Amino acid sequence: MKYVYKTLLALGVILLFNDCSKYLDEEPRSLLTPDYFNTPAGFEAGVNAAYSGMRYLFGSEGYAYMTCAGTDESQRGRDGNLSFHAYDAGLNAQDGNLTGPWNRGYTFINTCNGVIAFGERVEGIDAAKKSRLIAEAKFLRAFYYFILVRQFGDVTLNLDLVSEPTTAAVRAPVAEVYEAMVKDLTEAIPNLPDKPAPTPGRAGKAAAKHLLAQIYLTRGWSAAAKSSDFADAYATATDIITNKAAYGLDLWQDFADVFKQGNDYGKEVIFVIEHNADPAFSESIVNNSPAIENGLKENRSNYFWRNLYQEMPGMQRDIANGRPFLRLRPTDYTLDIAFGERANDSRYDKTFQTVWYCNLVPNAKNLVLGDTAIWMPGTDRTDAEIAAARYTIIPPRKYGPTQWPSQRKFDDTKRLAVNDPSTRPYIVFKLSETYLIAAEAAMKMGNNDNAATHLNTIRQRAAYRASNTADQNTAAAAAMTITAGDVDVDLILDERCREFYGEYHRWYDLARTGTLIQRVQQYNPNGGANIKAHHVLRPIPQAQIDLVTTGPKYPQNPGY
Repeated sequence: MKYVYKTLLALGVILLFNDCSKYLDEEPRSLLTPDYFNTPAGFEAGVNAAYSGMRYLFGSEGYAYMTCAGTDESQRGRDGNLSFHAYDAGLNAQDGNLTGPWNRGYTFINTCNGVIAFGERVEGIDAAKKSRLIAEAKFLRAFYYFILVRQFGDVTLNLDLVSEPTTAAVRAPVAEVYEAMVKDLTEAIPNLPDKPAPTPGRAGKAAAKHLLAQIYLTRGWSAAAKSSDFADAYATATDIITNKAAYGLDLWQDFADVFKQGNDYGKEVIFVIEHNADPAFSESIVNNSPAIENGLKENRSNYFWRNLYQEMPGMQRDIANGRPFLRLRPTDYTLDIAFGERANDSRYDKTFQTVWYCNLVPNAKNLVLGDTAIWMPGTDRTDAEIAAARYTIIPPRKYGPTQWPSQRKFDDTKRLAVNDPSTRPYIVFKLSETYLIAAEAAMKMGNNDNAATHLNTIRQRAAYRASNTADQNTAAAAAMTITAGDVDVDLILDERCREFYGEYHRWYDLARTGTLIQRVQQYNPNGGANIKAHHVLRPIPQAQIDLVTTGPKYPQNPGY
């Protein structure tokens, strides 16, 4: 997708067309006018800008807090944002982690509006390409709104280009926002290619159908539900599964291959947010001027789940083991319940790093390069065993704010320096999630047989280990197989934790299923004592409220 970001950098991010949620005195960042959308170059640049805006979210620290912190599966590392983990008074309308996604969401929604509004009039561009780009803009607009409506509830619904500042805005009911998203996606799907084209970072039919299935599923749980939502979610998800070959999709045999470096565009991947190492296109302060938004578009997901391994004998910080930001760490629920079965389920070993090898000599334990330096066995060891070992043993009772099994899905060993962000694309939609969407929708339809079938596809895949014999893998798969009677919401949430730990899903999963309050109280030591019913939505940014001076006051969410 290099040409996309080259275009963007040449033009400047399209921020002139701000809606009421942006600061009204902002200076235009380019000489663009709405008429520019009416040219082939401007039309395509608008779509490219809308894609680029997703970089502010996927791989960013703020969005990691919004989607992973304060859940049953993650708790605070030593340096994590306390308020998102603890639901304390700091989680309020002034928090920049919320203001940024709100403002940028509307900026790029409005960019999509411009593309859609002017697209049919653009001349000098192939008709099929024009239809595809309009469809991509509708996909992206629906995706931005899906993020906003799940975080904030009723939000302003702008479906027309806003080319002049305004001081008036109202919040549309959630039901209207869902209707707009469904309309965008159902209109987009026929004009999208089966496979992302011309580059893998763009949306194809499967990406739009996957998002549509998510939207039906989420609405089905909500007060805005339609009676057909779960059936529509199931039909849309199973359509992808049935036609996976046409979309170039399939499950890897080995769960480890899903996030294996080099498989970022692999057969299980439906949609990614593009990143790369080329200084002309990366929008990173590593290879560009610090004026590139101070790195806010960088993929820093390789930082957040890393422990402080370098404080142990025989270890120093290096590229292979990552830069430790100490933001998020697994809860006891994650380690003991979700990943508690490790004999037949291989996903714990393939999600977490538990061994570190000596990369620093001399050291206090007289280790040589390549020796085991740290081992987290996952089960207890006596103090005598710990003291007698040549290397550092950290059993679960010694996990804490600086030491824990590190999540390693986002590791990037091809960075040039240890403190560099990742240049890997961020995987947003995967086929394994499509199966779990189908399973959840089937359960809500009262069809646990179909739910178990889809769950078993994922669970049996998780049993596979390359080191096993064929008979051992067959036995493990049999042990992982469930029946219809086993299916309930807790099983599905546990399965989603095992499959997607740390992948910017969990807060949405709990909020969608109405289990956020109960599971945080039960499993999260940071937020359990503080979380209240109103925390199922975030506060509307105060900047948005202050800027609405015409008409009714812009309402804040209850509890803030």
